[in-house]
Amino acid sequence: MPLPPRSRRSSPRVKVLLVSGHPSVTAQVTAALLGDPDVTLAEVRTPQRALAFLDEGQHFDVVVADNDTWPTGGFALSREVKARGQMGRAMPPVLLLLARAQDRWLSDWSQADAYVLKPPDPFDLAETVEALVAGQRVPALPGVGGDPTPSLLDVPGPDHAGLEHQGPARPGPAVDAGQPGDGG
Repeated sequence: MPLPPRSRRSSPRVKVLLVSGHPSVTAQVTAALLGDPDVTLAEVRTPQRALAFLDEGQHFDVVVADNDTWPTGGFALSREVKARGQMGRAMPPVLLLLARAQDRWLSDWSQADAYVLKPPDPFDLAETVEALVAGQRVPALPGVGGDPTPSLLDVPGPDHAGLEHQGPARPGPAVDAGQPGDGG
C-alpha cells in the first residue's frame, strides 16, 4: 500500500532511518518502501550510528530497525530512542523487524511503536510505516503488531484526571493479621 499522498502529509517526503547490518533485510525493506517516490531512506548499520544521527538533530519520520543488528540490537535502540523522547526530545516512532514471533513481548517491553515479523511482507511493512507516520493505530495484519509497555518515566502529570495529590493521606484503622497458628 502506498504512503498517503502529499496533500495529506505534513511534509512532502517521508524520511525513514533504516538500521540493519544484514544485506537481505536491507533489500527487503528497500523493495517495500522505495516503490513510493515520496519516501527517502537513510541506512546505517549499527544502533549506535542511528542514535548519533538522531542526537545530531537529523529529522526522520520513522526508524525501522532490524532487531538482529549487531552489537546491541533493535530492542536496546528502541529503549534509547524512547528514553530520549521522555527527556523532552522530539523522536520518531520505532518499528522493529523481528525474526521470531516469541519476541513480540520484548518489542512491547522496549516500547517500540510497532513490529513486523521477518521476512516482512512488503505491503504490510509499507502499511505499518504509513500508519506510524500518520500517527494512527498499527494495522491488524498477520505478523504485525505493537503494544508498547509504558515506562516508569511515563508518570502522569498533575493534570491527569483522578491522580492529582489531594493532601495528606489519612491513616486507616490498623489491621493485625497475626501470625499463622496464633489464632488471630
